[in-house]
Amino acid sequence: MAASSDSTLPVNTIIHLMTVKLSSHSYLLWKNQMGHVFSFQNLASHIDGSVEAPAAEIVEDGKTAANPAYHTWANADQKAIIILQASLSEEALGEVVGLKTARAIWLALEAAYSNALEERIHNLRDAMRTMTKGAETVTQYGRRFRTLLDQLAAVGAPVDAADQRHWFLRGLGAAFETFSTSVRTSRQNPLLRDLVAQAESHELFLRSIHGESAPIATFNVVTNSNAGRGSGQSGRTRVNSGGRGRGRRPPHCQLCRTNGHYANKCPNLSQYVNPSAANESDLAKLLMLSAMTARRDKWWPKEDVKMGCTCWHQVFKPWLPIRRKKGLLNFGTSA
Repeated sequence: MAASSDSTLPVNTIIHLMTVKLSSHSYLLWKNQMGHVFSFQNLASHIDGSVEAPAAEIVEDGKTAANPAYHTWANADQKAIIILQASLSEEALGEVVGLKTARAIWLALEAAYSNALEERIHNLRDAMRTMTKGAETVTQYGRRFRTLLDQLAAVGAPVDAADQRHWFLRGLGAAFETFSTSVRTSRQNPLLRDLVAQAESHELFLRSIHGESAPIATFNVVTNSNAGRGSGQSGRTRVNSGGRGRGRRPPHCQLCRTNGHYANKCPNLSQYVNPSAANESDLAKLLMLSAMTARRDKWWPKEDVKMGCTCWHQVFKPWLPIRRKKGLLNFGTSA
C-alpha cells in the first residue's frame, strides 16, 4: 500500500494537470487523457468495471457490520468522480447529473459522445472529399486541407498518405489537370507537404506563362461601378416613364445596325469577330465598351472609349461598322 500511495498525486494536483476538457469536439483526446490519469492514480478499475464494488456490509459472528473494504472502495470512487467532473465542460456536466458512481458517469459520457464522434468523423471526411481549391491560391487551399487532416487525426480517424494525395489532387481542379496526371502516373509517392510545394511551384509557372488577366478584372470593376450609377438613373427613368417614355429612341445595335438590342446582346456577335485582329485583352475591352453602351443610347466621346487599347479603329476595323459624327469616335476609320 505504501508503494501504491507513493505513485499517486493529490487530487488537487491532478486537476491542474488536466489540459483537455470534454466537449462534443474533444471526446477522443479527453478519453485518452483520462485513461492515463486513472491508470496513474490506480483508479482504472473504477471506470472500466474490471472490479466490482464490495458489499457495503458484512456478517461477522452473526452480526451485521460495515465492510471496511467497501469504505476504502467508496473513498477511491469519490476521488475518481471528483477527477471526472473536474475534466468536464458545462455541456458535459449536464449528462451526468444524479449519477452516483464513477463507472456510471463514464458509461453515460461514452454513450453521449461516442455517437457524436462518429458523426463528426463522417462530416470531416465528407468535407475533405468535397473540398476544392476554387479561387484560392495553392498555399491557402493546402492550409485548409491540412487543417481537416489534423482534425481527423485528433478524433482517431487519420487519413493514409495515398488518400491524402488523391483528395488533394482532386481538389486542385481542371487547371491543374496536367500536374495531377503527372503525379498520379509517376512511381514516386510524395508526402503531402512535398506535394503542396510542387503544386505551388506549378502555380507560379502557370502564372509566369499566362500572367494575370488584367483586362478582365478591369471589365468587371467598370461594369459594377456603372451598375451602381445606373441604378439611380433607372429609378428616375421609372418615375418619368409615364409621361415621356413614349418618345425615347429604341436600343440600336452598332454591329448589325438594327434596332431592338445593343451590341453586347447582338445575336450575330460572333460573325463580326476577326480572330486575327483582336486578342483576349482587346476583346475584354470591347465587352466593357458594350456593357457601358447598353446604358446609353448614343455614341461615346473619344475620351470615354479610349481605355488603354492601342487604337480601337485599328484593332476592330475589320468588323466594326463605320459611323461618322462630329465630336465622336469614328470606328473603322483613321479619322
